[in-house]
Amino acid sequence: MLWSMTAKVQESFPWHGHDILEWVFCRSGSGRLETKGLAIELRPGRSFFIAPGILHRFAFQPGEEADLKFLCLNSQDMATNLSPAQLALLEGMIAAGVSYTDHEKNLPNVRELCDLIPDGFNITDARELAVAWGAVGMLVALHAQGGDAPDDYSWRRYRQKIEDIKDWIGTKLDECISLDEVGTRFGLSRSVLTREFRRHTGKSFIDYCNGRRIEKVAAILAAGKESITQAALESGFANLSHFHRQFKAVYGLTPAAFRRQVLGMSKN
Repeated sequence: MLWSMTAKVQESFPWHGHDILEWVFCRSGSGRLETKGLAIELRPGRSFFIAPGILHRFAFQPGEEADLKFLCLNSQDMATNLSPAQLALLEGMIAAGVSYTDHEKNLPNVRELCDLIPDGFNITDARELAVAWGAVGMLVALHAQGGDAPDDYSWRRYRQKIEDIKDWIGTKLDECISLDEVGTRFGLSRSVLTREFRRHTGKSFIDYCNGRRIEKVAAILAAGKESITQAALESGFANLSHFHRQFKAVYGLTPAAFRRQVLGMSKN
């Protein structure tokens, strides 16, 4: 099976895994490829390889969108249509689980190769199918040439600490939380905390905290027991204008409209 799709995506995928190989090329836009505990940014010109069995999703915040080319391949057809050298490269990428490559030097070639693979999964013309598999083989080689697998040791080293920090943040949302305070408390330098927090969550420290605060406000409003101002202050927003902008950016509604909609649904 050689299945291909080109799509502009702006809504997050559900978590999923499959028994096929997935190669994805970002033509333009932004977002994230997320696995459990790992987030890699979508960037124009970056390709991703996802091995079978890896639970993952593509995630987008409000206002984000990406133009993606998907290729899905099964082992039987790859064994038939790819060379032994190309299959050896694939074995290395499968062992890595997830890898990515920034095609800065070869970007025009990668775009042209993608265009040689028609969307769909039922290529009946023998010549067209041969050209498509030839393009797949070249894309495999270009990805492997510059592939970058996440540093497994470093990722495992900080994974639990970042989870502990996220849990601690959840208890301090009504307070002013600074990077320096968190770094001192958990024994991380400011630079390491900044890098590893984004690496494991896909968000900056500030964006993550504000997102958690917005979720808390939404839960309070859904309960319908407190005013919007009280909900915002209890969730750590001192600047109400900033709060209203943040809330609408996430939910697409003002806090008042959100509460009316939620409470109206609960009455039906």
